[in-house]
Amino acid sequence: MELGQRLKECRIALNKTQQQMAMDLHVTRQTVSHWENNDTYPSLDMLVTLSDYLGFSLDTTLKEEGTEMIDSINKDLVMGKKYKKFVLLIGGIAITFLLFIGILTYGRATQNGLIDRFNPFLKETYGYALLPEQIETKKAKVTETIVHKDGTQTTKNMITDVAKPVDAFVLSNIFGEGEWLKFQVGMIPKGQNYAVVLHKGSYVKRAKLITKNEVPSLYRNNIGNSDQYMKYDKNNMGPRNSFNPFSNTSGL
Repeated sequence: MELGQRLKECRIALNKTQQQMAMDLHVTRQTVSHWENNDTYPSLDMLVTLSDYLGFSLDTTLKEEGTEMIDSINKDLVMGKKYKKFVLLIGGIAITFLLFIGILTYGRATQNGLIDRFNPFLKETYGYALLPEQIETKKAKVTETIVHKDGTQTTKNMITDVAKPVDAFVLSNIFGEGEWLKFQVGMIPKGQNYAVVLHKGSYVKRAKLITKNEVPSLYRNNIGNSDQYMKYDKNNMGPRNSFNPFSNTSGL
């Protein structure tokens, strides 16, 4: 007896309609109809469920049905495994990509120079900044190497004033867009409290002190005079950096 006929007879013996059987098994009525007409075969898991639900011998059914149904079930199992692997692969790629974007976003949000340095979506760009006329210093221990006339060397530890990094708004374009960056320039000579900055996001690759005359004319109106440097103020200036992992500017 074909499987479809067996399913139909067992269903009728239980006084079940196709719709009732479909609801009990959480499938559609069309699916039950396809089974009973031998248009499709149930999966192996569903076949076991049908055996329990309708009360027929699964072993006898498989032997009577022959290789056609078994081959169909095997094919479905193989395709199911391939589909599962494909879904897992796509899911793994999607999770990895989202994690990658999340790390890059974190790097921009926290101004992590190391992350921005290796962010493939950011490009190195030049910007111009107005610096304070007098830079803050801190005491630090430095080691000085002294070379004597006879070629011998001695080292001496000493405490000296070392320039702190400056915190300045770096203009990335002539429209006044950019972001606040911290970078090292050393001591600032009088009249040279401007800088040209090569940076990639918050990663500053190089900074050079210049005079205002060396700032391109299209930037001068936005950059201000030498005595107009202002410290960063979150309340008046908004976010100091960008949360966009694809942008070099904060959009200020």
